[in-house]
Amino acid sequence: MILKELDPFLGGSQDEIAHRIAQDRMAYHLRRYFGKSEEVDVLNYLRVNSGTVVTQIDHLLLHPFGLLVIERESLPERVQIKDDGQWIRWRGDEAVEIRSPITRAYLRALSLKAFLDKYVKQKGFFDSIELDVLVAVPDTDRIVWPTMGFLPEVCKTDQVHERVNQRILQCRRAATAAGVLTSAERRRLGDFLRSLHRPLIRSAPR
Repeated sequence: MILKELDPFLGGSQDEIAHRIAQDRMAYHLRRYFGKSEEVDVLNYLRVNSGTVVTQIDHLLLHPFGLLVIERESLPERVQIKDDGQWIRWRGDEAVEIRSPITRAYLRALSLKAFLDKYVKQKGFFDSIELDVLVAVPDTDRIVWPTMGFLPEVCKTDQVHERVNQRILQCRRAATAAGVLTSAERRRLGDFLRSLHRPLIRSAPR
């Protein structure tokens, strides 16, 4: 079920327009595959803050066994992932180090968990759930993979639903009981996060 759609888009620079197009594309795929799902709930673009700490997530999925954060990464140039996890963007013959979107996604996920830990009555509850990330890219052909091969955290946008379903199946096979998040609990959690969402305010173009 879709618990939160994208915020209205007021326009902006070419980069912001390209970013929104990518957002829309990902939201479309999530709506297509999980719009009527009874075990996956989706919040598209979430921005919450606690004090001076702002947590911003491209797409958040709630499922019976935990949370999954989707981080989108555009690939305007060829990208190399080194064996140590470092990402290198190639601009012609120039190599530029960039922050790993996998690391960025995990930091966002941990920040969200810390945010939720402050509000939950049952302390330590979110220590018992699965916390996963996926980095969605438009085309994996532009990636030079490390010697170990493909990374499970990285996939094409139109493969996200497959990775999500595979992860839920893994959790179900490993679990000794039913998922820790019931449908009603996921709805309450989704409603709670949606009520605390603080969109990034931009002036409307004149």
